[in-house]
Amino acid sequence: MSQFVVSARKYRPTSFDEVVGQDHVAKTLKNALLTDHVAHAFLFTGPRGVGKTTCARILAKIINCQNPVNKVEACNQCSSCLSFNDNASFNIFELDAASNNSVENIRSLIDQVRIQPQQGRYKIFIIDEVHMLSAAAFNAFLKTLEEPPSHAVFILATTEKHKIIPTILSRCQIFDFRRIQISDAVKQLQKICAQENLEAEEEALHTIAVKADGAMRDALTIFDKIKSSISGNIITYKDVITNLNLLDYEYYFKMTDAILRQDIAQVFLILDEVIREGFDPEHFIIGLAEHFRDLLISHIPATLKILEGSDDLKMRYHQQASLTDKGLLLTGLNILNQTDIHLARAKNKRLQVELALSKLTYLRNAREENVFEGLHSADKKKTNDVAPIKESSGKDAGSDFAKSENHESQLSENKQEKQTTDKAEEPAGTGKVSDKTQLPDSPAQPPAATSFKLTDISAIRAQILEKEKSIHINKESITSDDVKKIWKDFCDHNPSKSVQSALKSAIVDYHELTVHVKVPAQVTKDIILHETALIERLRDELGVFDIKMDITIDKSAFPDYEEVKPLQLLTQREKYIQMLEKNEKLGMLTQKLALKLDTEV
Repeated sequence: MSQFVVSARKYRPTSFDEVVGQDHVAKTLKNALLTDHVAHAFLFTGPRGVGKTTCARILAKIINCQNPVNKVEACNQCSSCLSFNDNASFNIFELDAASNNSVENIRSLIDQVRIQPQQGRYKIFIIDEVHMLSAAAFNAFLKTLEEPPSHAVFILATTEKHKIIPTILSRCQIFDFRRIQISDAVKQLQKICAQENLEAEEEALHTIAVKADGAMRDALTIFDKIKSSISGNIITYKDVITNLNLLDYEYYFKMTDAILRQDIAQVFLILDEVIREGFDPEHFIIGLAEHFRDLLISHIPATLKILEGSDDLKMRYHQQASLTDKGLLLTGLNILNQTDIHLARAKNKRLQVELALSKLTYLRNAREENVFEGLHSADKKKTNDVAPIKESSGKDAGSDFAKSENHESQLSENKQEKQTTDKAEEPAGTGKVSDKTQLPDSPAQPPAATSFKLTDISAIRAQILEKEKSIHINKESITSDDVKKIWKDFCDHNPSKSVQSALKSAIVDYHELTVHVKVPAQVTKDIILHETALIERLRDELGVFDIKMDITIDKSAFPDYEEVKPLQLLTQREKYIQMLEKNEKLGMLTQKLALKLDTEV
């Protein structure tokens, strides 16, 4: 039986052109060889399995080659190259610093450095895992590393550069190796499959590359494992996820579809299937959070390239992302992140996961604040994020600027001038800010979002006039009934019970481009001012973009309204006195039973 050679050794690069994903290192070293500017000390640093030791061996082989091809490639025919290929070179030494990290080992190395090479021009010392050397060993190595003999070249390799003392770093040319990109790893695996007469699904190779986490050696190790598990010569995606015990992304797509449909039964059934397959609930939550993150990225076609997957998978993410709302995804990520944090100390992990999935399922209905404690729902209507623009004929210069409806109410009292084209603040006390200001869209054909400069007043006015002319609505024909109909429809479809109550209690009238609203209390006024989407709805459906809203507090118009009185804090004695005023016999009963007030309470 022939001895099996793992792919990481069998397909190890023998030249700089074959090195995967390290073009910046290969180019610099090849230029140094072309110009004969090879340093005497190198430090190769980077993650595991990215080609540090491989590049060190390639460089060592080329330096000692007697007939290098174009100075940048070994000939593989001279005695030096042949001895290197047979692992019998007397001029290239590899030292494992993890097991040879003492001062005595370094002294032995220094003694070997003094001896001239038996063949060729250089003696190359490759020290792997150099960060494992002790502090005393580093100090003993300093002088030799700084001023070695002309025939000595040192190539140090490490995965933890921060553990190497600065005096060593300053004496070396440092090359930082990068993680292998997914696309580069897939291309290399495809080449190996062609040489091995294997067929592999692209999605299967992508999964192997992702699981390797940027290490080509790990990818080849996984590839060998998968190759040994199949009976034929075809590697499928199913083979990969089965052997690596990975959760199929199909579960995440199905779970997201069920959440969007608000199908809580299907959500629980999918979770139950995942758990019955032997996967930990915590693992599923992490995977679902990554799926939501990929959907958020997929909202914009330009960012699809960030996703790590095949083109078909990217397109599938983009299609599902088009059905989801960014606010839902952001809030969902927050819920999943908090669940992941709490699962570590949860006794019933499945219950925690089911609770999180239930929140995600009914997230679209959670419009009121603090529905889920500690979470702030970002799944708001787009109209709530847009502050309206008005044009009035007042004396203030600030009236020419775009302002939110609540600012109109405030400016009428204090005559302050404020420019809020790019940012419209909410009423005092609400603590919310609207980030964008734009012209309201026409219900017939929503225009594209337009941005204006703060000083471009004429452009804003011209845009408003142009919109009004395009709609051709007679402002004089608008009646109070038209306004009340829109008001009632907005109230009936508002998810907040408190907003519905405030809108229903208001008395609405319309006169000369102004919606006059009477409310019984300040709290009702604040709630209506907070609903900036209402004035925008009126402007859109009526086709008048300079309509205003005037809200006044008129208690006389609401004779049946009872304002909630503030609670009065009373001492025990004050409470007793009030009770005596209502019932004088209470004093007689107190004396007869010899009762005393507990004044300390």
